[in-house]
Amino acid sequence: MSPEIAALLARRLAAPKQFEVVTLFADGTSRRFETETRGQADNYAIGEKRKVGKVLKNRETNAEVRVVDVYVAAL
Repeated sequence: MSPEIAALLARRLAAPKQFEVVTLFADGTSRRFETETRGQADNYAIGEKRKVGKVLKNRETNAEVRVVDVYVAAL
């Protein structure tokens, strides 16, 4: 990896996160994804909102969970 790309990635990872997308599940758990800008959060939320009402597998427990809500919040 070139030094320029490594420096760019380091700056992006160090940038303050100002918004988060929260996905709520029927079993009371939630998942959060933090982003730098509102636009990034909105774009991520589009994909998450497609999952509302669907039953997914929890990656940690392999249990099936239903997505009930997705929202964007400022940190």
